[in-house]
Amino acid sequence: MANAIPFQLITPLSVKFDGEAELVIAVGTEGEVGILPSHAPFLTALRPGVLRANVRDTGGSATRRLELACSEGFMQALPGKVTILADAALDRDEIDIAAARADLATAQDEQKAAGGDLAAQRRAQTKIDFANARLHVAGVD
Repeated sequence: MANAIPFQLITPLSVKFDGEAELVIAVGTEGEVGILPSHAPFLTALRPGVLRANVRDTGGSATRRLELACSEGFMQALPGKVTILADAALDRDEIDIAAARADLATAQDEQKAAGGDLAAQRRAQTKIDFANARLHVAGVD
């Protein structure tokens, strides 16, 4: 199947997806990265954000959109395979909206309190990005 590529999304707790994808879009450190079959070898660190992929169902004929809130991690794209290792990847049913809103508020307060501490600001921004991704996937924005 030339239109799809093997794709795995792995977290420390489980394999979130193992199948074929026609397209994988992740948030790399330099912005969004789209991967198609036969992509040149590529490795990037991932920032928290929304991972989107057009994946094939088990039968291989129908395509559906996979959308997950992903935390930090890494993505490796090879001409014949895409692998993502992430600390967390949550689908709509796994997201606690109240907890995501609370995490967002706490992280925003941490960022304000960081003042000139650039490392603390970046840590808070990472938390903000993951909370926003969770809210987006949950459909709350």
